[in-house]
Amino acid sequence: MLSGSVRVRFTKVGSLQFISHLDLNRTMKNVMIRAGIPIKYSEGFNPHPKMVFALPLSVGAESVCELLDFKLDRPMSEAELTERLNGAFPPEMRVQEAYTPTAKFTEIRYAEYRLENEEDFDVTPLEADAIVLMKRTKSGEKETDIKPMIHSYRKEGKTLTCVLSASPSEYLNPEYVAKYLGIPDCTILRTRVLLSDGETAFR
Repeated sequence: MLSGSVRVRFTKVGSLQFISHLDLNRTMKNVMIRAGIPIKYSEGFNPHPKMVFALPLSVGAESVCELLDFKLDRPMSEAELTERLNGAFPPEMRVQEAYTPTAKFTEIRYAEYRLENEEDFDVTPLEADAIVLMKRTKSGEKETDIKPMIHSYRKEGKTLTCVLSASPSEYLNPEYVAKYLGIPDCTILRTRVLLSDGETAFR
């Protein structure tokens, strides 16, 4: 039985890769109402559902590990919560798991992505001692060495699986890796969210 704080892991795939994080936030608020989820609201003149997402996803990327935190006003079973949400979700969003969180979003350090390209590509450039690119930061674009932000990678056929930094201070969008390798039109799928060792799944 779920009560109090709840974390939902869900998919965002297919055509939903093209909606922004702001649109996702609006969609989720509508879903909560349609599904009749007893979510807690903020106080004041304009109350709104208390929801927090982890690691906003870039437009054009898919994910099977999106994370949403919220609080329930009354207890609800995982089965009922999952059924209600899936009944209100669009087809390309599905609850994978609903559970009581054991860690804070601030403990996320890495995310795993799968990049697939129609044509074969070379990953030896990733072996360079430094990979300096123009990267967007809070203070604007500047030259940044992204090499320290690449925890690990492996290539199988035309697919590259890489674990990239996802901490609040050093977030690396996989699009930078794709652009550096000359495959800017590849598909990007986020597969896992990880703790500081780059291997243990975040929960």
